[in-house]
Amino acid sequence: MKLYPTIEEVFEQPLSFYKTVFFPLLTIDLEAMDKGEGKVHFLTVWGNGNPELNFKDELFNYDYIRFDWSGDKYSFTGDLSSIETFGKLEEWYLEAEEEYVLNKVDYLTHKTWEEVNSSHLAKQNKRREKISFEYYHYVKGLINYWVTRDKYLETGKFIQGGAYTDDDSDHERKIYNKLSKTGITTRSNELIGKVTGYDYSGFGEDEISLYIDRKQSQVFQKFSWS
Repeated sequence: MKLYPTIEEVFEQPLSFYKTVFFPLLTIDLEAMDKGEGKVHFLTVWGNGNPELNFKDELFNYDYIRFDWSGDKYSFTGDLSSIETFGKLEEWYLEAEEEYVLNKVDYLTHKTWEEVNSSHLAKQNKRREKISFEYYHYVKGLINYWVTRDKYLETGKFIQGGAYTDDDSDHERKIYNKLSKTGITTRSNELIGKVTGYDYSGFGEDEISLYIDRKQSQVFQKFSWS
């Protein structure tokens, strides 16, 4: 089990835009679960969740996504163009990345509520929100994902990044909600487990359920929101 694997650990030959849409959360070693050899990976996906969008194929929809699975890594051949902000994501990602590098020490430092209100991040969030809610929401969530990840790598404690940037609750989160206790099966929807997406990322889902379809050599995730 590994929290926050890299995009290269999850995907075979990841395309450059993958990092703007797919956010790796947790890697599970199947052998440790008595489910055969190999690994699977939980991810938060930006841009799903809206049933009114016109999703283009059967691999990606508002409440699920399917990946081809080599037994160790994923590949994705679906159409993500239904994501409303897809054309803006690279620009927003690069801006967030530059901002995070320049302010990383500050963003990883716990702040009181008074300090939060006058912080550099708060000012940037207000600026972005005036331009576009999706712009604000994406960059805020992306920075939250990095803070949560980097504080975990630094401390070994899985605490939501808002504890440092927004003076939110600093209790340790559950790595997963539950893992399957059933051994390897031939079912097309073999449940591996469930995680809470927003424990890992500020724009994460309420719950992500991960399944294997061994006959199709696919892994698929189902998403739920409140």
